[in-house]
Amino acid sequence: MSLFSRLFKKKSEVESPALSQGVQEFLDGKKNTLSFADIDPKGATLFDGFQKAMELKKKGKHSEAEELLIRSCEPPTIYKGHYREIFKIWRQYNREDIKAQKYQIVTNRVLKMRRLDDEMISKMLQYWSIQQQRELPLNYFDRDRNLLVSDAKALMKSAEALENSENIAIAEKLIERFAQK
Repeated sequence: MSLFSRLFKKKSEVESPALSQGVQEFLDGKKNTLSFADIDPKGATLFDGFQKAMELKKKGKHSEAEELLIRSCEPPTIYKGHYREIFKIWRQYNREDIKAQKYQIVTNRVLKMRRLDDEMISKMLQYWSIQQQRELPLNYFDRDRNLLVSDAKALMKSAEALENSENIAIAEKLIERFAQK
């Protein structure tokens, strides 16, 4: 169902949450235009946070950018770029931490990356299945994943250093998944 068909349904037919104030004012004739923030206030807030994070990242303020980006990934969203950018920051941290032999930190970070990536894909499947009104195959968004083989190798290296067989198995599965592409 398209956005406009949702907006112009009778109130008794509306199946989505309450309309934002800006949309309601537009429908009531109090306003002549709709903005992105009117239609999707949460998405607009996430986008503003993303832009601020990118500015901070350019200035080298990675930890501040990380904080803003993690807010847009937890709870999970369909905004792939937010995940991509936080993963870039974390990959740099992983390289530094592996050199410093901080293997547990790397392991925890890569496992978090894996969890976030899986949650993003799950959210995308859920959202786009509704939009397309059909059940999408589980691998439909596999090319949109943000986890890279370098992340799996970092997990492997840290898991081997810590002699953690469970995480070694996870790393092997991830590396195998990349080999199949």
